[in-house]
Amino acid sequence: MNQQWPSLADLPDDGDVPPSGLPAFDPTAASADELLFTGLQIARSGALPEAAEIFAKAILKAPESAEAYEALATVLVPLGKLEFASRAKAKAISLGYNSAASWDMLGDMLVGLGKFDDAAEAFQTSLDLDSSSAEVRMKRQAAVLRSTKGDSPASPAPRAPRAIADAGLFGPEFLSDAAVPPAWRRVNVVTIDPDRNPHSAAFEDLASSLENALRALGIQAERRSNSLGASGVNLVLGAHLIDSSDLADRIPWNTVIINLEQLNGFDVRSRPVYLSLLSRLAVWDYSVRNIDALRRITQNPYVRHFSVGYTPAMTQNLDAPEQPVDVLFYGSINARREAVLKALTAADLNVKHLFSVYGAARDQAIAEAKVILNMHFYEDSIHEIVRTSYLLANGKAVVTECGPQTEIDEDIRQAMVSVPYSDLVGSCVALVSDEPRRQALERRAFEIFSRRDQTKILRETIAATVIPALS
Repeated sequence: MNQQWPSLADLPDDGDVPPSGLPAFDPTAASADELLFTGLQIARSGALPEAAEIFAKAILKAPESAEAYEALATVLVPLGKLEFASRAKAKAISLGYNSAASWDMLGDMLVGLGKFDDAAEAFQTSLDLDSSSAEVRMKRQAAVLRSTKGDSPASPAPRAPRAIADAGLFGPEFLSDAAVPPAWRRVNVVTIDPDRNPHSAAFEDLASSLENALRALGIQAERRSNSLGASGVNLVLGAHLIDSSDLADRIPWNTVIINLEQLNGFDVRSRPVYLSLLSRLAVWDYSVRNIDALRRITQNPYVRHFSVGYTPAMTQNLDAPEQPVDVLFYGSINARREAVLKALTAADLNVKHLFSVYGAARDQAIAEAKVILNMHFYEDSIHEIVRTSYLLANGKAVVTECGPQTEIDEDIRQAMVSVPYSDLVGSCVALVSDEPRRQALERRAFEIFSRRDQTKILRETIAATVIPALS
């Protein structure tokens, strides 16, 4: 069988007649063919989760049905379940859907999962079957550039990427969301954005990463601004910007506050509105030091640790034909930061400072800089992982302040030039003038950070989280 299952737009319409006619559909008594036909009708109506369940039942009744696996892959993609979709697609290929188009589609899924080695192999196999597609050739080249193996000669015969090794792992539970509690099947990622506050854009990178990781878990995720949902769970970024007790009191119990503020310098006790939220709602915090302080100050038992990790969507095309800027620093200025920037300028480096610049303008500045500098605002500080994670995900050379009291994960420390405050200037000067070392650091930065799977981290954090309203 050398064909491809139709897209959703081509699925049968209601006028088609099922293979044996079903006056009253009974999934338990239905055959695999009847389940497959009914699933196609349901999918065409737009009820994709229900269609996926029907296709899963067809697979249980006919484990060797390539058609059922292919149909399942078709509906799992728009549901955001790329991991399961790629496995279903690989299984369909192994059962006979061995076409160039099928391998091309599998390659696209693997790119979406950040599995660039496997994607390059899938695209190559598509080319082995049909060498005429310039588009597939370009896709393969792009995947090779982002892979860990580099380029390799084309194979003389079709090969199976490692995804095929997973294809036999399907069982009745593969569509299950058992790892995700029922209350978490829907999550709103909410950014607090007061009028005329440009700094709310600072949460964009993390909010986008959370959204992608949630969807990879099969969770229905929605981004919102200043709007919380009554059902599911709300993950709130920027809650410290709420300045009204009345507004804070109306935030529902199905809410988790994600605290990104460094409590030692932030002085949370002087912010009663924010303190009230941290005291009564579930809280995620990226710092062990913060968590200890929060539990001590608020007596809140619902505070949990949350690590910032990697999703493939974080990696953007930040290349620039030239890098005229030696050192880029973006953030607010105080005396200790200003002293370093002045010393770098005095060392004849081209230094650029940005404040309140986000989005495309910030990305352009990052691309045009040889080195990105990260400094603490407070001397006794926590590493600014929310800021540096985006840089590491894009393979940038970062010099970061890391003193005796800095709280930082060991893998993140090794992904950058991590030095005490007194060594920041010398380290920047040395790295700017040493291109081979800088390029090696860029590769190491991405390799280390990309191992921090945000989806896995999120699954574990959700499992450990207790929400007061649901306990």
